[in-house]
Amino acid sequence: MNDAVTTCGRALLEADRKRLNKTTAIGLDETAFVRAHAKAHRDYATTVADVENHQIIDILRARNYKDVARWINDQPKSWKERIRFGALDMSATYAAVYSVTLPKAAQVVDSFHAIQLATRSLDGVRRRVQTEQLGHRGRKDDPLYRARRVLLMGEEKLDASATERLRSLLELGDPHGEVAIAYRVKERLRDFYRANDEIEARAMLEELVKHCLQAAMPPEIQKLGRTMHRWFEKICNYHIAKVSNGPTEALNNLIKRIKRIGFGFRNFENYRIRALLYAGKPNWRVLGSIVVR
Repeated sequence: MNDAVTTCGRALLEADRKRLNKTTAIGLDETAFVRAHAKAHRDYATTVADVENHQIIDILRARNYKDVARWINDQPKSWKERIRFGALDMSATYAAVYSVTLPKAAQVVDSFHAIQLATRSLDGVRRRVQTEQLGHRGRKDDPLYRARRVLLMGEEKLDASATERLRSLLELGDPHGEVAIAYRVKERLRDFYRANDEIEARAMLEELVKHCLQAAMPPEIQKLGRTMHRWFEKICNYHIAKVSNGPTEALNNLIKRIKRIGFGFRNFENYRIRALLYAGKPNWRVLGSIVVR
C-alpha cells in the first residue's frame, strides 16, 4: 500500500502545476527531519510555502544556500517572474537565496520573529538586572521574576490592576529603569506593526533604531538596534506586502503531525510525498488522468 501511495502520489505532484502557478508570495522556513532508527540524528529540511494561499509548494532536504537556491533557480522563468514577495525569519541564508535567485522580489521579515527578538532582548535585560541586583537567578518572591509574564504581554491587554502591579514591581526590582526601557522598546516595535500608514511606520522604525543605538541604552537593546538596522528595509517591507511567514510556520505544524502519525520516517522522499499530499492541497482531479507505469 505504501508503494502504491508513493508511486501515485509522486506522479500526482509532478503533474499538478497549479501549486506553483497561483502564488505571488512565497515563504521559506526550516523544519527538523529526524530519521526513525536506533542511531537517529537530526537533519533539517526547508519548507517552501505559498503564503498567500496557505499551502506547501515543496519540501527540500536541505537548509543550506546551495540546495535551496538550486531549487528556486530550477523553477520555470514565468514562475520566478511572478514572485513579488519572499517572506522569511531573520535567516541570512534564506535572505541570500532570495537576493540571488529572486532579485526583484521584496523580502519581508516575519513580524512574529521580529517581535520575538525584541521580547528576548527584554527578557535578557530582566535576567541580567535580576542577577546584578540580587546575585542569583529569579526566585518566586523576587520582583522581576514575578513580573516576567506581565512583561511579555501586550500593553493593550493589561487592565488597570495589572498595569499598576507591573509599575510597582519594576520600581522594586529595576532601580535604573533598564527593564522598563526594554519594555517600551518592545511595545514601540509592536506599534510599528500596527501602524496603517507606510511612511509613518518607516519613521517610527527609524526613530526606534536610533533610540536603541544610543550609548546609554542597555547592551541587549543596543544589539537589538544593530539587528533592526541591518534588516531595516526587510522589516519595513511588511507595510508594502502585508504578508508574513506565519502560514509557513503553520504548515510546518501540519508536517510535524505527519511525522507523529508515521512514528518518524527513514525515507525522506516518502516523508515529503506524504506531507505534500496532506498539506499541499494537490489537485486531486489530475489523478484520474495520470498513467503510472
